[in-house]
Amino acid sequence: MNIRFLTPAIHGILDYTAAFVLLVAPAILKLNEVSPFAYWLSVVAGAVLIGYSLLTDYAFSISKMIPLKVHLGLDASAGVVFVIWPFIFGFTGVAMAYYIVMGLGILLVVAVTERVPDLSQDHHHIAG
Repeated sequence: MNIRFLTPAIHGILDYTAAFVLLVAPAILKLNEVSPFAYWLSVVAGAVLIGYSLLTDYAFSISKMIPLKVHLGLDASAGVVFVIWPFIFGFTGVAMAYYIVMGLGILLVVAVTERVPDLSQDHHHIAG
């Protein structure tokens, strides 16, 4: 059974959705009252996600500079970092829950995203 059922296009939609959440949720959750650092860390992460999503080789980008595999590596790294940041920076309560939930969500999306085969590595074609 293949657990990778999200197409790169759907992953792209989820990237922009996650970026929106990273930008807006801190205000809704009033993270600024808990930790201004936790607030701005999320906002910056959302802006960075928009930036590298716009440059990823998938639908809804403006340039195809970043291969999907690299993008997924960045996402996975972000997911791990989001899970550990609350412990490093001493976030508590809603800030801790927010970062752990976002991190685990990112890791889940990466885990279920289809990998697009790199056709440049395909040595099985016959040159004619």
